[in-house]
Amino acid sequence: MQSKQEILAKLAQIQEQAQLTLDELPLRLAKDRLRLIIGLARYLSTTIDVNWQAELSAAVAEDGAKPPLAAPRA
Repeated sequence: MQSKQEILAKLAQIQEQAQLTLDELPLRLAKDRLRLIIGLARYLSTTIDVNWQAELSAAVAEDGAKPPLAAPRA
């Protein structure tokens, strides 16, 4: 299984490439699709971040230890 940071990095790449393409394309339909791709990648990034934290918190609660500090997002 990939680590959280690897997944978030790939989602950031999707956002970046879609944004670059959006800036270059004049076609209306392509722009709508690229906006959807960017939105989905942002949503997934947020969802992964929230769910990852929830799972860590649940695991910590079971173990009674302190949660590890999350790495800063790029």
